[in-house]
Amino acid sequence: MIDNPEKTARLLAALKAAVPFKVELVPSLASYLRAQHIAFADQTEHVVSNLSYAGDEGGIVCHIAPPDKEEALVVSLTQVRVDRPMPLASAVAEYHNHRVKKLKKQGRSLDIRSFA
Repeated sequence: MIDNPEKTARLLAALKAAVPFKVELVPSLASYLRAQHIAFADQTEHVVSNLSYAGDEGGIVCHIAPPDKEEALVVSLTQVRVDRPMPLASAVAEYHNHRVKKLKKQGRSLDIRSFA
């Protein structure tokens, strides 16, 4: 098991209560999206409109859906960075570090190309 179910549920609930909030895509994801000609990569900041849990395999995912577009992006919380002043920034960083550590122990990667 990668995620701690109780801690993850509490973080997900807190993040949902904080919606909408701004995030920035990690550089590797932004580069990947640009290479795929996906317009989301052209913006630096994105607004999370919802969140969900994709099971232990996918973890917490952010829904980025601009109100004026038909397109949406659903991306792992580990593939975005929240602003440090956000009250939940340290909890998000802790979640990210925990998932990365667990995935590495399992010999898996967070490289976005592995999900394409």
